[in-house]
Amino acid sequence: MRLLYLLLALLSLPTLAADDPLLLARQYMQAYTAMDYGELEQLYHFDATFEDPSADVQGNGQRINGRQAILAFLKKAERGVGQIRFVENNHMVIGNWVVLMGEYHYLVSGPQFGLGPQPVWVVVKGITELKVDTGLGQIRTHRDMLDYESLPAQLQ
Repeated sequence: MRLLYLLLALLSLPTLAADDPLLLARQYMQAYTAMDYGELEQLYHFDATFEDPSADVQGNGQRINGRQAILAFLKKAERGVGQIRFVENNHMVIGNWVVLMGEYHYLVSGPQFGLGPQPVWVVVKGITELKVDTGLGQIRTHRDMLDYESLPAQLQ
């Protein structure tokens, strides 16, 4: 009988994560930083939006609409990125919005940034806001506000 209860508990774990906005957001961030496009395809709502207004400073502000367009953008944007880590320093959950504050650590191609042949780690502080749909277990909006101004000093 205990085995049956354990099995039922294990089968209900994904459902529990989808019902909790913070757990859903963290599941998404794990797929996002792992560049797991198969998992991301499942996690993005079909009409999701991806926004990066902080990139306007460099003339690269983004607002992409739709799951397939977001995935295509991410695949293109992540060329030259060997690895991404997000270090969460704090978070807030406000209804269906999850706000994650922390640092993105990117392992990037040195030559792509005019540096030597070795990959280089860069750190970008910022805030990622995620509008989650716990009913569907999907992300409706991903909005970044990142400190791109710190990059030039790190690349010297």
